[in-house]
Amino acid sequence: MAKIVVLELSRDIDLSQFSLFLHQAGVPHRINEAGEQQVLWVETPEQKDAALIAYEHFKRDELPVVRRASPPRASGRVLQEVLRSPLTITLILANILCFPVTLGADEGNFSDWLKELTLLDFHLMGDRLYFANLDYTLDSGQLWRLVTPMLLHFGWMHIVFNLLWVWEIGRRIEWTCGARWLLPLVLLSSVAANLTQYFMSGASLFGGMSGVVFGLLGFALVWSQLLPARTIGLPRGIYIFMLAFLVIGFTGAFDLLQLGSLANGAHLGGLIGGLVLGALAVTITQMNARLKQP
Repeated sequence: MAKIVVLELSRDIDLSQFSLFLHQAGVPHRINEAGEQQVLWVETPEQKDAALIAYEHFKRDELPVVRRASPPRASGRVLQEVLRSPLTITLILANILCFPVTLGADEGNFSDWLKELTLLDFHLMGDRLYFANLDYTLDSGQLWRLVTPMLLHFGWMHIVFNLLWVWEIGRRIEWTCGARWLLPLVLLSSVAANLTQYFMSGASLFGGMSGVVFGLLGFALVWSQLLPARTIGLPRGIYIFMLAFLVIGFTGAFDLLQLGSLANGAHLGGLIGGLVLGALAVTITQMNARLKQP
């Protein structure tokens, strides 16, 4: 992962030919947009020296003309992104594998696996669900229940909507910050989402990755605002859309429109968890950068 800043240049400068030259010269690099600037990153001091020399030639229009290679096929690009995102793909596959667990729940058919993955164990008597106590659940060591509700989705639209956002945001965080931050982010935002939903709405049957998605969003927002040179790269419109979705959810508009009941507490809890971990990640990253300075 590129970690060394080589140049910070105006966005008006077209670096496409320069980037193509570096690529064909075997200099791995990355160019990010950060505000009104574009930032060139490399991985090693040797690559930084090579890039600086090449840029001096580029400014004087002395770089050799390089032929632009044919763009990679779409299938090749997707495969590259998948290989760069092992943890994100693992999360998506885990949710897909667990999806059959909830089948039949709408008709009152609750599998044993479903009961094992909910925040609280429950049993059906007549047409009512009776849930175990949270204190008993934690005291008896069933700590996995704090996380596993994120693997439960009730319907195709539910799982497709959530997993598309996991892919869109999760892979960007994994590319920029690595799995060492994405994994605790998923776990923390899941716990925060599930407990917030419980304390706001009481014992109920809920699940899904939406709380984690808001955790990913909160982390990306803090990281990108405080470390713009290493931005996660989400368009501003996504933040606006998702935060508006959160606010509208609390108004009850989705219930009135009969679009389904939302776990608004889970969304809020996940967002807060992501914001907190994002601030911690930035602080630790900045401290490490200062320690490495001569």
